[in-house]
Parts: sequence; C-alpha cells; structure tokens
Amino acid sequence: MLVIFDCDGVLVDSEVLSAQVLSECFQDEGLAVTAHEVVEIYRGKSVPDCVAIATRELAGLPAWKGLSQDELTSRTAVFWRNMQSKTLEACKERLQPIPGVEAVLQSLQKRGVPFAVGSNGKHEKMAITLDITGLLPYVKGRIFSYEDVARGKPAPDLFLYAAKTLGVDPSETLVVEDSLTGIQAALAAGMRPLAFCPPEVDGSDNVLLPQVHALGVEHFTRMDQLLGLIFR
Repeated sequence: MLVIFDCDGVLVDSEVLSAQVLSECFQDEGLAVTAHEVVEIYRGKSVPDCVAIATRELAGLPAWKGLSQDELTSRTAVFWRNMQSKTLEACKERLQPIPGVEAVLQSLQKRGVPFAVGSNGKHEKMAITLDITGLLPYVKGRIFSYEDVARGKPAPDLFLYAAKTLGVDPSETLVVEDSLTGIQAALAAGMRPLAFCPPEVDGSDNVLLPQVHALGVEHFTRMDQLLGLIFR
C-alpha cells in the first residue's frame, strides 16, 4: 500500500491564505474576486493553468486592454511573482498544518505504511510550506510535483510517476485529495481517491461534495476520520 497526499489544503492549511492574497492582488488591479471565488476557480490546478486563468481575467480589465500578447504575458508574470511573494510572507506568518494530519502521518509511520506528497504546486513552494509547518521530515525525499512530469493533474502522470518511483502498483495506491482535479487524476491513474471535504470558511458544506457524490468517491470532513477509511 502507498498513500499519496496532496499538499495545499490536505497537509498544510494554505488554500485560504493563498486565496485571500490572490483576491487582494486582483482587487488592487480593479478586479472584484472574493477569496471564496478564488478557491472555487483555482483549487487543485497547476501553476501554469492558474497563470493562464489569471491572464484571461486580467486581460479584460480597462487598464490591461490594448496590450500586445508579449506585453500581457510580461505584465501577468510580474503580477504573479508579486502575488507569490506576498503568499510566502503570509505563509511564514500564519501557515499551520491541517488539524490532525500530523497524527495521521505518525500513525502511518508506526504501521510501516509508505506515504508521499503529489502536488500541482512547485517543489520550491512545498519545501517552504512543509518546513514551516514541521511536516517536511515526514515526507522528505518523497515529494512529487507537476514539475516532474509532462502533465500535471487532472492527468494521471504525477500519481503514476510517484507510485512507480516508490515501487507500488497503482491499484495498491490511495490518494488523499481536496480538489476535483486531483480526484480526476487519481481515478485516471487507477488509484483509490479519498476526498477531504471540510466545511468552507463560512461554515457551509464543501463545494466539492456534489461532484464527489456524483463520482461515487469516498469522502471525509476531518483528519481523524481518514485512518478509518484507509484501513477499512
């Protein structure tokens, strides 16, 4: 058995922080997008996909109209670097591990069950966020990024690469995800997805739940429920 964890929103509580920063950066440009909307649109997507979405949104703003493609690309790159810098600062100040996830990792260690990280985030960012939260020692040497493969999630490449590297058959691999993109990647890889669907910040049901139900994927809302699903 192998358990692959997504990083943002599953191991580290960075989804809301990142969404708040991106929302603020958009608002600085004159684009009214709430943090909740950012989570819905960008959750689980790779950096290139996120940049492409942001570019389309920004291109429609009055101050951005009339730019050539090269100018648009260059200006978006500056916008994105600024946002990433602000996100890392926010993470250094406020980032925490997902409540209960460290106990899950400790339990898997004691049972001798191998686990890894498979994320659409960059290695550089994961190294920082996992270190800040104290989780890096648990997964060092077993961190996989979309940068390692030709296609990130929802393609199965990343998860298949992780399983192959660690010598585990896909059919014996579980994937813990909090996004539709990640769940689709796990299903495409022939792996068993477990959807982490905690309540939204405002206390409402997780926006992913209808899609999880439609796909017939098992889900849980608290980390203390995860081991029961893994070893059912």
